Amino acid sequence: MSIAVSNSKIEAQMRPLLALAVLLAAQPAAGQIREPPASMETRLAAGAFDELCFELGAGESMRYSFDADAPLDFNVHWHQGGVVSYPVRIAAVARLGAVFRSPNKEAYCLMWSNRSRTSVPLRARIDRDE
Repeated sequence: MSIAVSNSKIEAQMRPLLALAVLLAAQPAAGQIREPPASMETRLAAGAFDELCFELGAGESMRYSFDADAPLDFNVHWHQGGVVSYPVRIAAVARLGAVFRSPNKEAYCLMWSNRSRTSVPLRARIDRDE
């Protein structure tokens, strides 16, 4: 037994998937380096995390701020081989604005973790601190 499906039906079924793929491709991946000014708006699922990453030279500064609808764990970190360094680490914070000055030339990430049982909307922004 064979099932005949017209090309127009297949195209109609594939259109929403193609639209989703285009939308996802337009969004920066977690951990992708962003050039400031940059912002993100997301909804962190329960148990999930997200990052906003950027590069700084030694002695350069970055202003960052975020606002979440519920407390999240937050950190600023960078990777040196298998070692992760955390110059900023704050548990259960919903809003924050600060300036981070880079001790070394590195790629840094702001990271939020949602330890709650519900998703949490999050809005964040980074800007050069001239």
